[in-house]
Amino acid sequence: MRSQKPFPAAALAAALLLVSPVLAQTTEPSKARQVEEDASRMATSPLKDVGVIKDKIPPVLLEARSATYALPSPLTCKTIFDAVDALDAELAPDLDNPETQVKSGMSAAEIGETVVHGLTPMRSWVRKLSGAEKNDNEVRQAVLAGSVRRGFLKGIGLRMGCKPPAAPLGVTLPAAAKATKH
Repeated sequence: MRSQKPFPAAALAAALLLVSPVLAQTTEPSKARQVEEDASRMATSPLKDVGVIKDKIPPVLLEARSATYALPSPLTCKTIFDAVDALDAELAPDLDNPETQVKSGMSAAEIGETVVHGLTPMRSWVRKLSGAEKNDNEVRQAVLAGSVRRGFLKGIGLRMGCKPPAAPLGVTLPAAAKATKH
């Protein structure tokens, strides 16, 4: 009896790239784009693991990491709106967004990515040696800083009486806080 060789991650990734356009055509446009993005993420995962592809950190997140609690200048609702809007373009929806939902279970894309990761022998060592783990940590820190900055700016916007998205959606200041506003 012959032993079976493991299915190479690159072959799985290539198959996903070939199937994604077919899946994309059978769904609505926003879901089609998501299917293509998920397939692309799964296909490039092995290349990221060996350091061939590295995630670039957008400038707005680099700025957030270096000056998380800096006030925009001039301090107006417009400058807060612009700063929050720039962060929204690079981050997942904020928690005050009605589209943000707590999901249960794993999506098909997450399952596929887990399978691809599982097919990479000694993945954790490969990621450490290639610098991929360091890059992922830097990206995660920048995303966290961007999320914290967005919340900080929305808090400042709330205090200034700005409208969403320069302030949190569905939140108002208590009367006592409005009376002490400068």
